[in-house]
Amino acid sequence: MPIGKDSDADIMYLKAGIILVSLFFIVSSVSAIPPLPYEFYGNATINGAPIPAGTVISAKINGTEVGNITVVDAGVYGGSDTFDKRLVVNGEEKQIGQYIIFSAQGMEAAQKVKLYAGESQRLDLTFAPGVSGSIDASVTPSQQTNTPDLPKTEPTKAAPMVGAPVVAGLLALVLFARRS
Repeated sequence: MPIGKDSDADIMYLKAGIILVSLFFIVSSVSAIPPLPYEFYGNATINGAPIPAGTVISAKINGTEVGNITVVDAGVYGGSDTFDKRLVVNGEEKQIGQYIIFSAQGMEAAQKVKLYAGESQRLDLTFAPGVSGSIDASVTPSQQTNTPDLPKTEPTKAAPMVGAPVVAGLLALVLFARRS
């Protein structure tokens, strides 16, 4: 039965169908939620002396900065208490398992750590020439206790289901049109 031009009910059903199709497209195009941040705090030294207040310690993954903190008290960055500020690393899901390199005043720390989501770790940092990334201070993340290791290759991604929302929308339009 064709939709009449003058019928308010037909126009209402058509609008409802368009809204339904739009909602299906919006839901099908939602992207992934980023992983939880990894947080660090601890003592820090530069050339054997406490790191000076005002020094910025930055965290990088593959040369891209993913977090930083400014030292408030000499020799210490961040804190372990619940509301203490920490060096927060906001990596992407594809960076999980890659090394975080810490730097301050143009030097890299001896410690490097693999990125894991949702962890908080005490990590004492040592900045000195010639020691960059020589110590792997990665911890076994608490969330990974009974879960399998991350796959070494990127999983194949299924094509988005474009056809299903369109078919559902058209089906809704047909059903609404038949009711009038």
